[in-house]
Amino acid sequence: MKTKWMSILLSMLLLFSLICFSSCKKSPPPALEDIYDDAVDLIERSYAINDILFGYGLPVWEWESSYAEIMRVYQTRPMYEAVTPYATVTTTARIKTLLSSVYSSSYVESLSSTLFDGYAYEEGAMSAQLKEDSNGLHQNRNYQELVTWQRIYDYSTMRVVDGDAQTAVIAVESYLENDMTRLTVELVLVLENGVWRLDTPTY
Repeated sequence: MKTKWMSILLSMLLLFSLICFSSCKKSPPPALEDIYDDAVDLIERSYAINDILFGYGLPVWEWESSYAEIMRVYQTRPMYEAVTPYATVTTTARIKTLLSSVYSSSYVESLSSTLFDGYAYEEGAMSAQLKEDSNGLHQNRNYQELVTWQRIYDYSTMRVVDGDAQTAVIAVESYLENDMTRLTVELVLVLENGVWRLDTPTY
């Protein structure tokens, strides 16, 4: 009788293991041909965002300019300079829309915190890069360019190196505009609401 129950118990454990293995088994990442066009499109569109967030920023009316003085541009926000109407984006809403069209929701949230809220660190605090009020969009006067040269990707070298049904990790050879030294970069794409989005920066 004891042997019979042991046999049943072992059978149940084996069945449970098989079920767990089949349900917990990691699904394979998408094939390269299924994400290639999306990956290229997202990377190419990320360049404009890199310019705004990490590169030269947005064009502003300089604080000491005659235009700013005549038009009394700087009645508010002494730490900020007014973004000109010739900028590619002139509202925080438009910037958020631009970010969401390229990046994942979690990455957009982290970027938005730095852009519009500022953040604290051990040595002090960093004010928001951009502020918007009734007078329009303003850029922090202390904004400093972090990315001088764009990273160029050789899409012919793209390959999928990891991931699952909702994630694709791709490796792509790249170089900077001013330096032909090649570096293989890994980028992460995530599937959100049936659409692929970048989950890592491309600079």
